[in-house]
Amino acid sequence: MKLTKIIETSIYSQNLTEIKNFYINLLGLELVSEEKERHVFLKAGKTMLLIFNPENTLNNTSSIFPSHGAFSPPSIIHFAFEIKREDYEKWKCLLEENKINIEKELNIGNNKSIYFRDPVGNLVELITNNAWPVDD
Repeated sequence: MKLTKIIETSIYSQNLTEIKNFYINLLGLELVSEEKERHVFLKAGKTMLLIFNPENTLNNTSSIFPSHGAFSPPSIIHFAFEIKREDYEKWKCLLEENKINIEKELNIGNNKSIYFRDPVGNLVELITNNAWPVDD
């Protein structure tokens, strides 16, 4: 018996509208569901990005979902989205056109990564496919 993949990642923001627009309109994630002022659930390929408002979820028992609060202020985390190698420059241009500051680019072997911050300061990475030894 073994774990097969991380199916969801959770981040936190007090401004769900701003961060939802960032991930949907800029990065192209798909809205799955949302509960106003509590959470936004987005689809990223075969995984989910869950965004919770920590103030409204820490002790909230009115939702069908369990509490997903974070310490205040929320911790800044890092996570990566896989992109196709041939789309790397397109993604870089999209970020630049939208005045998203690229903090770092890495080229390690045949793999490339772009690092930037989302509206609440999380470190987001776009990494070319096959960088890690994981299957689809």
